[in-house]
Amino acid sequence: MYKRIINFLLIFLVFVYIIFEELIWDKFAKPIISYISNFPLFKNLTPKILALNSYIILIIFIIPFFLVELLGVYAGFVFISGHIILGTFLYLLKIPIAALIFWFFNITKEKLLEFVWFKYIYEKLVLFINKIKSSKAYLLIKEKASIIKKEIKENFFISKSRLKEKIVRIYKLLKSKFVK
Repeated sequence: MYKRIINFLLIFLVFVYIIFEELIWDKFAKPIISYISNFPLFKNLTPKILALNSYIILIIFIIPFFLVELLGVYAGFVFISGHIILGTFLYLLKIPIAALIFWFFNITKEKLLEFVWFKYIYEKLVLFINKIKSSKAYLLIKEKASIIKKEIKENFFISKSRLKEKIVRIYKLLKSKFVK
């Protein structure tokens, strides 16, 4: 029983991670980072940021990072409490701010990793993410998700049938994949 609960929890966490990686990071945050990196303002700002003291860079990184994470947790609580639209809006509000933080991290990574405790946490986090990505649960869910995504694209976006028929087909497809 204990092992089943752990496996279920692991699968749930991997599923959530994949959703956030695919939807939030790949579809929203990465394009925002690429977009803002090309702005002349940000190109001109980079050398000025790198000229700052490491402690100043750390403070500039940690404060918004902490606030964005709090916003994400709050959005989760709002979402779970039944205010789905507000929770989703709050989480979506987090994305552009998080993208700026990731941009800042990417340009200041060397200076931030000068702090031993920061480097330790960063390396443990990267190791944890790599463990997730190499786990059987991750690979299985990723494979199933890509199959479902492909079938939804083929059935929903390529065909020219009516919207209601498309939604019914997607529902039946998802039901057949998850309810056996």
